[in-house]
Amino acid sequence: MIMVGFLLQWPTLVTIGMFPILIYTYVRLAKREERDAVDAFGQEYASYANLTPGFIPRLRTAAHS
Repeated sequence: MIMVGFLLQWPTLVTIGMFPILIYTYVRLAKREERDAVDAFGQEYASYANLTPGFIPRLRTAAHS
């Protein structure tokens, strides 16, 4: 969201050019951090990650039994 704000506040060629590069970099970083979390916390984190969205939160959640 911050990067979208930068695009709206400073719509220059530099910010437009950097936007996809930053998105790619942050997605790679998030995937690496998830692997590190699985290594550190094992199945407990993997179960949590299966129930929790990565980047965009769900507006509705399923009822848990």
